[in-house]
Amino acid sequence: MAEYIDSRGEAQPELRRSEPTLDYADAPRSLPGLDVLLFPVGVAAGSELAPLRQRKRIRLNFAKLQPFELVNRQFQRLGVTFANAIALSPSNPAYSPYVGRTVIMGCPRGGWLEATFDAPVKFVSSCVTSSRPTVMAAYDGNNQPVAQTEMRTANLAGSNSEVPPNVELCINGEGICRVTFYSFDGQLTVGEFCFGT
Repeated sequence: MAEYIDSRGEAQPELRRSEPTLDYADAPRSLPGLDVLLFPVGVAAGSELAPLRQRKRIRLNFAKLQPFELVNRQFQRLGVTFANAIALSPSNPAYSPYVGRTVIMGCPRGGWLEATFDAPVKFVSSCVTSSRPTVMAAYDGNNQPVAQTEMRTANLAGSNSEVPPNVELCINGEGICRVTFYSFDGQLTVGEFCFGT
């Protein structure tokens, strides 16, 4: 079986096209038979988040998605589906990914994408690059707002923005069933998508 190198420079087995994989950062131990690892999750600067504690965290690896592949149920076995998303390996250096070559982008409706969870989660984060100010909002099972964070300006690579590209937007809250990313008539890319309980 062939291998590929993940974002940590470690060899991983080659999987079938578009089969989702996970990429973990400094996780101390795995749980047998599950697609998650347990390790502490930090608190993003400037956000109203719960204190540091042990959490189950899943990080999606978009590397096996093919360019221009519609992204919806590829990660359903991990508990999340996407709407209005397409996989890209950006040719525009303004949208260079933080890790790897593949991101997801809002399409066909530009500037918006959504992730829905099979079971409520408490934590969602992602690295976002956008041509406009961007809001990441979380909703519960009754479609009521749970939490929101925003990037107040565009953050394209090579621009004079005070916000770096691939900035991490992070939300904590109880009973998060859905998150949306909206860039107000702009274009946005999402990478390093993580969620957990």
